[in-house]
Amino acid sequence: MTRPLAALLWASLWLGACASVPEPKGEVANADLALRKAEAVNAAEVAPLDARLAREKLESARLALQKERYLEARRDAEQAEVDALVAEARARSARLQAAEQEIRRDLEALRGEAERAAGTIR
Repeated sequence: MTRPLAALLWASLWLGACASVPEPKGEVANADLALRKAEAVNAAEVAPLDARLAREKLESARLALQKERYLEARRDAEQAEVDALVAEARARSARLQAAEQEIRRDLEALRGEAERAAGTIR
């Protein structure tokens, strides 16, 4: 008699826990926004793996949301957001590194011109 009661108690607790998980619409929206920001800085070119993982996790979160598997949807949405943020950061970092290299080349060219100009004045 105690085993069926324990099983019933466990099942009711499990169902109660599942029902208490709120719908993660905000998390899915945050992940979507993060992915759009990453795409805006061409993250798919610089960090294709991170961008692809973010896209796949976001789709998985949307699917889980439709199936009312809210815990899974929340987890996937949070992972998608993190992957999108990483992709965006890598894309921005690559852009900054390219800008830094360009500035260094320009600076070297200016130094060369200044040295040549100083040499002609003497």
